[in-house]
Parts: sequence; C-alpha cells; structure tokens
Amino acid sequence: MSILYQQDGLSFLVRHTTTRQVYLFGFHPRSSWSENPIADVLAGFPELPGEVCYAIEASHTVLIPEIMSGGEIPDWTATVLGQKANFMDLSAANSMTFLSYLNEADLRLSQSDTLVCRHNWGVQLERLKPTSQPKLWVHIYADNVQIFAASDAKWQVINSFPCSNESELLYHLGNVSEQLGWDRAATAVELSGYSARAYKPIVEPYFSGVQLFKTQQWAKISSALSDFDAVAFANLLRL
Repeated sequence: MSILYQQDGLSFLVRHTTTRQVYLFGFHPRSSWSENPIADVLAGFPELPGEVCYAIEASHTVLIPEIMSGGEIPDWTATVLGQKANFMDLSAANSMTFLSYLNEADLRLSQSDTLVCRHNWGVQLERLKPTSQPKLWVHIYADNVQIFAASDAKWQVINSFPCSNESELLYHLGNVSEQLGWDRAATAVELSGYSARAYKPIVEPYFSGVQLFKTQQWAKISSALSDFDAVAFANLLRL
C-alpha cells in the first residue's frame, strides 16, 4: 500500500508487490479530512497490506549529504527555508538528508502513530536511477513543478518551483538545463502530473525525447480501473 500526503489531499493505492497489479486507488480531498486523516485512510481496511509506504510532499526542503547531518535539526535551516525545519528524513540509499519546513497544520495532520513518514523526494530518488545522459523527470502540479535532473549517473538538481502555466514551465526547464550546461537537443524529458499530456506538445519543440510517464514500468492497470489516470499519479506509483 502506498499513501502520499499532498497539500490538496491524500492519495493512496494498493498494489501487488510482485505482479505490480493495482487493486484499489483513492483520493481524500483535504476538504473532507478529519483531525486524523491518515488514521481515517487506514481505518478503511479491515486488514492492512503487508507493506505500507507513507510519504509527504514538502517543497520547502534543503538537501545535505548524510555525512553532514546529525540527530538534531540545525538552526541554520531557518535562514535557508525562512523557518527552522521541523521535519527530517534520511535516504541511506543516496546518502542524503532532507530537512523540511511544514506549516503547523500540515505538521499536525501528517502525523501517524503507526507509520513511518518519509519525504516524497527521498522515496522517489530511491526508486529512480540517475542516467548517464542528461534527463529531466518533471512532475507538474496545479501551481508548482517538481524537477529531478540527472547526468553522468548522478543527481544534479532536485527542486520544486512555482509554476501555473506553460511559459513558467518552459522557463524552469530551460533555466535548469542552462545552469547545468546541458544541450537541450540532447536532453530527455519525462513528464507526469495532471496536465502532462497537455504540456507535452509545448515542451517537445525545445527538448529531445519528450515522453510521458511510463506506467507499465511501475504498475499494471486493469480495465476495471479505467478512470485511474496513472500519468497524474506517477509520484504515488513510484512509492
């Protein structure tokens, strides 16, 4: 079972770990939450699946090498994030520590008495493999975009940017590739998110190999779940 805490709601799905067949999916909009939304999702299952992965979106985040982090959140995060970080996660697989600031409501509502809460970026980077050739993984939300950039088998950029239209998206993609010194004609792009299909023809003239999220690599969707937009839920499917 995978659960993703986002600002507008909680998305979840149940998938077989071997066949990758998706059995069930759902979305609880924030407007319907109680004071314990995570417990409400779990209460819908008489018996929990054998493995539950729970992650939270936290765009106000700074990354540091694992070797530089300790058991406590450092005071300098207040300068970088505007407020001192109040959430920390470790990706041992990538030797990274994620230090994040969540507003008071999200910090409270995202708590779980039974599940370990991971940073969504940390889990995503553990699932994806950095490529030798320049590539951008781009997940588009309603008002921001998440960009992972890799080349030379290393992660180069991991960040989230405000984005609500095609001009802003092209600006962020162009700026990331320019800062990295990449040739856009040789840079692959994988798009996901609710508006990924609409943005694909907008991005294609500027980058090579623009593709949508490849659902078949992560899950098998039966015809009974025809209303499940796998491209929109790429981050959830990679948990």
